[in-house]
Parts: sequence; C-alpha cells; structure tokens
Amino acid sequence: MTAPGPSFPRLPRPTSLSAPFWAAAARHQLVIQRCRDDGRYEWTPQQACSRCLRETLEWTPASGRGTVYSFSVVTRPAVPGLAVPYIVAIVELAEGPRMLTRLRGLDPHDARIGLPVRVAFEDADELALYLFEPA
Repeated sequence: MTAPGPSFPRLPRPTSLSAPFWAAAARHQLVIQRCRDDGRYEWTPQQACSRCLRETLEWTPASGRGTVYSFSVVTRPAVPGLAVPYIVAIVELAEGPRMLTRLRGLDPHDARIGLPVRVAFEDADELALYLFEPA
C-alpha cells in the first residue's frame, strides 16, 4: 500500500542563491552546485566551496539517484492540513551530498536505510518540489 502524499500549505521562496535550483526543478531536472576548482559537490546552495573556500561553484546536473541515509515516518502533522503518514528522509546522492526530502511511492513500513531511490518532482503552482521514490 502506498501512503498518501501530503499537501503543502506553504511553498519555498527562491532566493537569488537558490533560484537556479528551483528553475531546474520546474523543468523536472535536479541540479546541485559543483566547485570548478576541486570538483566537490555542494548541497545546500552555497556562495563558496566548503572545501577550498573559493567562489567557483556552478550549477550542474545531478544523476538524481541515491540511497536513503536516514528517515522518519511522520504520523502527526507538523502543521494543520498535512496528510499523514509521510516519510521524511535524508538521501545521500550518488554525487555525495545529502538532501533532506520526502519519500513517496512506498508504504512507511517498507522504508529502510540503504534503499535505492531516484528523484521525482511534484508540480505546485509555479514551482516543482523535489522528492524521492524507490528506484
């Protein structure tokens, strides 16, 4: 059985730093920053590389594949109007960074650490929200 997805009462507000991420998400493409100097991938959006501290980060397509690093099943809504249960997870991308996200497409009892997942998108007004589902 697949758990129903929540409806989100508030959407993210892109900033000048995160706007390229949200523009790509609207096209259903996952992008993350990568340092041109040392190759390190970054998530969340940053001004400078966390390793070399240079401001040489550029947005680059990500594979959209990863594994569940950690998760929690939410059974009591954080705000009124969210459908429960839903799964909040940290997904470790194939490129290395870890993203806080929501899992869809599986029963909460089937969620597990190490589960292979792939990115998916849900359109919401002018934005698309990223989430992950079993690969």
